[in-house]
Parts: sequence; structure tokens; C-alpha cells
Amino acid sequence: MKATAPIKKIPYKTAFVVNPTSGGGHAGKAWPLIAEELDRLNQHYKVYFTRHSGDGINMAKTAVDDGAELIVAVGGDGTLREVVNGIDINKNIFALLPLGTGNGFRRACSLPGQWPEIIRGLSSWEPRLIDLGLINGSYFLNVVGIGFDAAVASLASQKYKIIKGYAAYVAAFFNELKVFEDFCSEINCRNWKIEQPNTLIVAIANGAFYGGGFNIAPHASIDDGQLDLIIIRKQNSSETTLLAFQALVGKHLDNAAVITTKVNSLEIDADHPVPIHIDGEVIGKLPVKIEIKPAALKLMAPSLVTC
Repeated sequence: MKATAPIKKIPYKTAFVVNPTSGGGHAGKAWPLIAEELDRLNQHYKVYFTRHSGDGINMAKTAVDDGAELIVAVGGDGTLREVVNGIDINKNIFALLPLGTGNGFRRACSLPGQWPEIIRGLSSWEPRLIDLGLINGSYFLNVVGIGFDAAVASLASQKYKIIKGYAAYVAAFFNELKVFEDFCSEINCRNWKIEQPNTLIVAIANGAFYGGGFNIAPHASIDDGQLDLIIIRKQNSSETTLLAFQALVGKHLDNAAVITTKVNSLEIDADHPVPIHIDGEVIGKLPVKIEIKPAALKLMAPSLVTC
């Protein structure tokens, strides 16, 4: 058996914000094992459990008020976003135990896939500075999607919510493929403007992955001080399906239907109401203003520049 170094105690006043429903209940099932390991190490910590959407913000604020220095979000990408919006980014250190369905942000910050390895890292990693996205005044860590992918996420959480895991998104994908109405996107940056008819998706990425394995922004980095803008034009159903498979392996940027560039801030509107999601959670419709806050968040993760 391979020997491993003993796990040391985490050297910060630590709080865990746990969403027990993340990953179809995976986070709730894993938490007792995590707590058992923390107790075995005689680790001092507090834990706060969410019950409803939005609780992560309030629980994180409570943890801050209770004196936590390191706040660990336990759940999926949606839980991470809530917790980040509840901490004091000027004082607190952020960490995550990725126990959701997709866990796209885990890949962006080069975290191990198993929580025991992350617990071990929390005792030895040095906090690194990463960028935060800002959408209409609210922080996001990973990817904002506008258009078709937001419609798929919405349909998967409503019509196909009884289907577990990615199968719901596959069903919603082929449903929306028949009915989604493309739009004319209007994108304004500081020195240029794009009006793109027949738009299928506009993605604004801090991290490279979303929806689990979709490498939507292969050149994105969470510490380069920029956002990656990806515009995808609508094609026929077969071409769109092929493009989705290309995106799984990050080979879609060479497709003639894709436009990509780096941006610092932008405003996006369309010729009719278009849905928006952040890491699969639909938050409303256009218009929207998005910008990057470079080196704004202290993150406990391996000290790698890129994933």
C-alpha cells in the first residue's frame, strides 16, 4: 500500500457551508465522513447547512460574523457562487469541496477530485489570488452562459427534473434543439461593438469548464485578469450536435460558427428576451453587464498558474 503523509490541522479559523442536496444528495451523504475526519484530526471548525436557494450567502455571512477566516463551500458550482457572495473577499480565504454534479470550477483551479486530498491540501497550500467575475453587481467564479445553454438548463431543471444527472440535460438539449429561437446579440466593449445575428450562445468565461466536462473556453484562466468571450452562431441540428461534441474536448474554437476573444468588461443585450445562467442556474434575462475583478479572491488551491 502506498504510504501517505499524515494530514495536519488547518491553520485558520475554519467554517464549512454545506449544501446537503448538491450532487443529488452526494454532499449530504459525504459530510458525515468529512466531519469524522476533521474530528479525528482534532480540527476546530464550525458548520452551517443550507436548506433553500440563496442560503449559502446568508450562511457565509454568518460564518464571517462568527469569526471565520477560511470559509469552505461544500457542494456544487451554484453553492460556491452563493458562498463567495457572502464572504468578505478583502479578509476571508475561500476554499471548496466540490461535491456537486458538474464541478466545472474544480478543474479551473486544479483541485484534486477527492475530498480527502483537498482536506490535506487545506493544511499545506498557500492562498493564491484568482480573478472574480462580476455580473450586474454579483460575483461569479466560473462561466456565464446566455441563450441556448441557459434554455437547456432551465428545461432540465423543470420538465426533466425527475431524471437524475446528465441525462436530464441531454433530454433538454435535444428538446431545445427543435424549438430554440436564435437571437441577434448586441455586445458592447470599451472600444468596439458586435451585432451578431443568428446567435445561439454567448459564453463569458473565467474558468474553462462548465456543465462538468464541457471545455467551453480552452484558453480561459482564473488568474490572467481577463474573461474569455465565446459567441456561437446557430447552425442546423446536426451541425449543432457535432459542435457540442467538439466542445467536450475543447476543439470547437476552430469551428466556423465560433467567434472568441479576450475582454475585461462588456454589456450584452439582444433583440428579444434571452435567458442567462451561471454554471447551470438560470438567473434571469438580458440585458446584462459583466466585468472582471483581477486578483480579487484568496483561494486555497495548488499553486499552479493554469489548469
